[in-house]
Amino acid sequence: MECRKCGTKTRVTKTCNDFSDHIRRYRRCPACGHTFATKQPFEQIFESVHRHYQVYESADILKMRQLFFDEGRSSKEIAEVFGCSVSWVNKVVKGKAWADL
Repeated sequence: MECRKCGTKTRVTKTCNDFSDHIRRYRRCPACGHTFATKQPFEQIFESVHRHYQVYESADILKMRQLFFDEGRSSKEIAEVFGCSVSWVNKVVKGKAWADL
């Protein structure tokens, strides 16, 4: 979300989930220091999360690890194959995500 004063991209500084129908996010602009709060309905957040994150099966996770350890592929190459971020691949191969496999 952009700053209402200067148009720079803002950062979330605090999130409050104490409401029954929405989430309140407190934002701050790194450029001008302006702070403000926004409300976002739960349904909108739920749809956004499912749109941006792909659901992986255990076979995908094992394939990522095989490509990394056995075939020596880089995290960037694996991320391009699976359509995910490099940081996600790093979490998978280091066992921080899907540690039970």
